[in-house]
Amino acid sequence: MTKTVKLFFVLSMVGLISACSNTFRSDVSRFHELPKPHGETVSIVPADPAKATSLEFASYANIVGSYLSQQGYVPAGDGKADLIVELDYSVDDGKVMVRSSGPRFAFGYRSYLYNPYWYSPHWGYGFYHNSFFGGYGGYYGSFNRDVNSYVKYTRKLTMVIRPNADGQKNLFEGTVESKGRSKDLPKLMPHMVQALFTNFPGTSGSTDRVVIELDKN
Repeated sequence: MTKTVKLFFVLSMVGLISACSNTFRSDVSRFHELPKPHGETVSIVPADPAKATSLEFASYANIVGSYLSQQGYVPAGDGKADLIVELDYSVDDGKVMVRSSGPRFAFGYRSYLYNPYWYSPHWGYGFYHNSFFGGYGGYYGSFNRDVNSYVKYTRKLTMVIRPNADGQKNLFEGTVESKGRSKDLPKLMPHMVQALFTNFPGTSGSTDRVVIELDKN
């Protein structure tokens, strides 16, 4: 019975870890006064001008552009855009996290045999562990704890939508923040963009936890 219970517990934990590893979690904050789109043209630019010629930025801009098209916006192409969409993204250097598992309790039986010429710094003269020849013994228990460390990174994506005219206030400001062990932005960015456009444009002034189920294959 005990072995069955332990096996079930291990399998349950494996299932739980597997389930957690197949989701992408992020916090999405949004502020907006964004009217319903009516075919406005948009141009996507980097918030940092140094990224204007970046192929990485162009890749992320294409992902965002596909979601904007689903909302009803139209790429400006070579024409003058009605709206400017500014993108920025980053990942920090990470923070070392320490996690302990346990405590785990070990239980067993020990037997000891007397030998006047044997010395132990813990027990003194005369006794040493012997589980074969008998002697005296007793049950014992001990607690063990496993300590592991890992690096957790903070990944961010921001998007601002503003009119293509000087002196106009922003229509939309959105930020996606996620934390995890990966700093691979090219792999994570599609999930971050999906989180940003979940229930877009969302409730202004709110921060929502967005959980995305990932493909298990």
